[in-house]
Amino acid sequence: MKKFFLFAAAAIAALTVNAKVVDLTAIGTTIDQWTVGEATLNETESKPADGKYVYDIKANVASESFINAEPNVVFQIKNGSDKAKAFVVYPGKCYEFGGKNGILIIKGTAAGDAIKLTVAAKGSTAANFADKDGAYPKQAQAVSTDLTLPAKGSEGADDQGYVWKVLEYVSLGGDVEIKEFAGGYRIKAIQIGATQGIDNVEAVKAEKFYRDGQLIIRKNGVEYNALGAKL
Repeated sequence: MKKFFLFAAAAIAALTVNAKVVDLTAIGTTIDQWTVGEATLNETESKPADGKYVYDIKANVASESFINAEPNVVFQIKNGSDKAKAFVVYPGKCYEFGGKNGILIIKGTAAGDAIKLTVAAKGSTAANFADKDGAYPKQAQAVSTDLTLPAKGSEGADDQGYVWKVLEYVSLGGDVEIKEFAGGYRIKAIQIGATQGIDNVEAVKAEKFYRDGQLIIRKNGVEYNALGAKL
């Protein structure tokens, strides 16, 4: 019992109480409130009057986009060859990765921060955030056990055919990178820093404790400091 309370106290001390919500439906409502790097507007596919901005990218060049008011949340995509319609910005609505290889980067998180993504597959291919090689997510651990998003038009879809789902992660500290590996997806909200809670911390097998006054996070036998650096 004493061991449990020591673990709980360490875990709670490492968690952030107040959540920050980056709601793409409420901020970045015009394209001039966005920064879009290393991409070219596809004037044929874009419909500015309808709030749709489609972008093409060049081979092996990472494009990074963000809402000017939220520069720590970055939407990055890179492809091995030139790619038309690589991503779409819908100001005041959502951001859409046009295919696999989209990476969401959340900078400067604290160890123990909960991360919740409100996301939907962009088309007829189910989106998949599970990395068979185990490289992603970086500096985070998935809390959600099902990391797939139903294809557009599946049961439970909204009036436009999208099935929105919340995926949950917990940060190991520092810059978190979350990647999708199948067909691309839409994202309309990111919540960062809500208290994860003891049950979910235990579910991802991340043990938190103090040693010589320093917070240590042990996950799968590997120890990290509060910034996510391996010890």
